[in-house]
Amino acid sequence: MLTEQVVEFADRLADELTAHTGCDDDVAGGGGGDPGTLLEFLQGAAAVTDEREVLGLLAGLNRLRNTVDHALARVTATAERIAIPARKRVRSGGALLVELGMAPAVAYRTARLGAALEQVPAVTRGMRDGSVSAEFGDAVVRGLGFVGNRVALDHDARTQVTTSLMVQVNPAKVEAKAREWAIRLAPAEPEAGGVPVAEDSALNEVSLVQDDDGRVRVSMDLDVVAGEELSVALEPLTRPTPEPDGSSDRRSAGRRRADAFRQVISTYLSGSQRPESGGVLPHVTLIVPAGLTVAGRPVDSAGEPGAAMASGQATVLPLPATAWEQQVPRAPSLSFTGPVTPATAGLVMCEASVCVALVDGEGVPLNMGREARLMTPEIRKALHVRDRGCAMCGAPVTRCDAHHMHEWQHGGPTSLANGVLLCRLHHGWIHQLGWEVFLGDDGHPWFLPPVDPEHPHRSREPIQSYARRTMNLANLPGAA
Repeated sequence: MLTEQVVEFADRLADELTAHTGCDDDVAGGGGGDPGTLLEFLQGAAAVTDEREVLGLLAGLNRLRNTVDHALARVTATAERIAIPARKRVRSGGALLVELGMAPAVAYRTARLGAALEQVPAVTRGMRDGSVSAEFGDAVVRGLGFVGNRVALDHDARTQVTTSLMVQVNPAKVEAKAREWAIRLAPAEPEAGGVPVAEDSALNEVSLVQDDDGRVRVSMDLDVVAGEELSVALEPLTRPTPEPDGSSDRRSAGRRRADAFRQVISTYLSGSQRPESGGVLPHVTLIVPAGLTVAGRPVDSAGEPGAAMASGQATVLPLPATAWEQQVPRAPSLSFTGPVTPATAGLVMCEASVCVALVDGEGVPLNMGREARLMTPEIRKALHVRDRGCAMCGAPVTRCDAHHMHEWQHGGPTSLANGVLLCRLHHGWIHQLGWEVFLGDDGHPWFLPPVDPEHPHRSREPIQSYARRTMNLANLPGAA
């Protein structure tokens, strides 16, 4: 019965927002008639005269949304209590909502609220009455948890903290207020046998969130020891390195830290002394759709899967499919973070231990590629002797990938003459920013900068390998 009422209400609201053919033009156009539906009113609303009604709708629908979010959190908590997720073979109520089509961030926030509503009556009342949004209520719940994890709260203190959090104007202010309370209530001296907050590893948290652009945002809250270890690992990798022309490093401090963090992760993934996942060492998996070509080179099961993914524009081989979706090029993708461009796919395949999976139109693997396409240890040692590090900037050998100057998938040999050491930053320049590298007459790598779009006919001056560069009088520090 309850389900029928909810569905009926949703259907009525959907009908109010549905355009109906054969409507009276005067009504739909706001010609003075009484609009028959909410959509007709919105389409014909006029400035000033309908302002009060529009504002009322905004307030009413916002309240309805908050109340519905409260009901959804309650129902999710009930689903977990009666073990529906387990019977549906999903991990939690949040995962159940994801299966129903809800965005993961919203789904897990809803489940988190449902689990906490009984412990925070103020949030329950506010959401039930429609005056508190799910985002604000979740911020209050997390703020209370933040304070409670750091200091013991009795009933009176918890009530006081809750009240002060509830009167903030937005979730960001709630988080700031929670941090303030944690500082104010912290004892001057830790209890006997207690662990100071700064040293308590039980409070450590790391979150990874993928935004609408596909970028991944990482937030860390670490104890001082873990923070020290992270700083020690990053410090030697964050030092500025000169640009290829000898000028100062143009990267910001934040960019250098990000590059260093990626280097630490890449180094970890390239090693063998690490835990297994599902019986195999964790590695980057690149999924390549069958029928994709790059620069006229098809990707098929006869060759190396993904071999044509290094650069260029994607096209589609003639396929018998007639559906529009099947005629549009499908993008390669990574297991966790999703679709990437062909250029990035080529970079990933070249620089890391990667498993390339060729799949058909239904996502069924047709072939699995080699996990690594790397120079042999002997060739890499020779590259070490010749390049002495990144051939572009001089970064240490341990931070470098061995890149094929003439792409391996396009017939380039795995040899000293076709190899060059590049750090992750400048390896990306070759694959993504239009830089070129070639072997000079001196037997060392040379670089060509990308074409200047504003001066396409300007000559591109080759740049020597870092190990071969020498300073002239004009480049000496302090030269006038």
